[in-house]
Amino acid sequence: MRFCLKMKMSFLGAMALMIALGCAGCAAETVAARIASRQETFDAYDVDTKARLQRGQIRIGDDTDAVWFVYGSPTQKIRRTDANGLTEVWIYKILGYSDRLNHAVRPVYQDVGGRLRGSYYIDDTPEYEWKEVLRIEFAKGRVSAVQFSE
Repeated sequence: MRFCLKMKMSFLGAMALMIALGCAGCAAETVAARIASRQETFDAYDVDTKARLQRGQIRIGDDTDAVWFVYGSPTQKIRRTDANGLTEVWIYKILGYSDRLNHAVRPVYQDVGGRLRGSYYIDDTPEYEWKEVLRIEFAKGRVSAVQFSE
């Protein structure tokens, strides 16, 4: 039983490492790929702005295209109307561990002397959920606020 849990944990750790390394390699490529897909729009920016966007930095006052070059398409878009007019919010989410665990009792069957014996163990496998990590607000098509989750 202990061996199975160790194998399960090492497998999950290896999978998490492979996903993290794969995503880390993709991050730089996707900014370049997005720029290449809209090269004419990107070329319209001044030299300083282009360098900043290539480094993955946005600022208050940037337009929606600049944010798209850096972060890509948002996971969710929300439009809000208030006394100041229409505001659009781009929300970016990642799949991560939940703060709660999936407590469950799982059966285990072992061959003991040619007979199957049953026992149980508590499975504390973490759950996954979508977590908001970035929220960017646009007023009149320009970045008016940026909010990061920690």
